[in-house]
Amino acid sequence: MDKGLMTVGAVLVGLGAFLGLLLMGLEMGRKSFPRALGFMHPTLAMAGLLMLVARFFITGGAHWLNIGLILLVLAAGAGLLLLVRGFGGGKMVRSVTFLHGALGLLGLGFVLYEIAHRAS
Repeated sequence: MDKGLMTVGAVLVGLGAFLGLLLMGLEMGRKSFPRALGFMHPTLAMAGLLMLVARFFITGGAHWLNIGLILLVLAAGAGLLLLVRGFGGGKMVRSVTFLHGALGLLGLGFVLYEIAHRAS
């Protein structure tokens, strides 16, 4: 169960990250994006994050996973800020958008490193 939760969580966060990159590309191109894409990105990412947190509480922390979780939680906080701003009708703040993406991708990288490190 240890590796399964981490792997499925990482896959879901990875899918969320892929959709986030699509959203960023559409935002940079000043194109409107499908609302379904805007709802799928946080749903997949949060489902993956919850699995990673569940793994943390079930079996305890691991060095690289701990760092990855902290970064993913910070990314989720920045994403929540963007969500509230978007629902309020405000413009997206590019610096927060890039911070959200960078924290998320870096956190995913640490989680993937932990998975690869445990495999060897």
